[in-house]
Amino acid sequence: GAGRRQTFTRVILPAVAPALVTGFALAFARGVGEYGSVIFIAGNLPFRSEIAPLLIVQQLEQYNYAGATAIAATMLSASFAVLVAINLLQAWDRRRMAAL
Repeated sequence: GAGRRQTFTRVILPAVAPALVTGFALAFARGVGEYGSVIFIAGNLPFRSEIAPLLIVQQLEQYNYAGATAIAATMLSASFAVLVAINLLQAWDRRRMAAL
């Protein structure tokens, strides 16, 4: 028979992988949009716990709309790239499972 590791990698992990990827995508999308709770928990220590949404707000408070737009566009592009990669991974897994 198969050992524990082989059972996990060949039976359990393939069965739960789509759910894990979907959960990661949802958590990532939610985490990118968080602002208030992160500020309360992490604080606002310069060069230690600054987050992108906080930098955007700081730029807006200084009327630096170009800087705020640049940070937001970078953040949006990175988030979009991660979510597209996750979507492609899920599509590849669906095609692979359909071929079995």
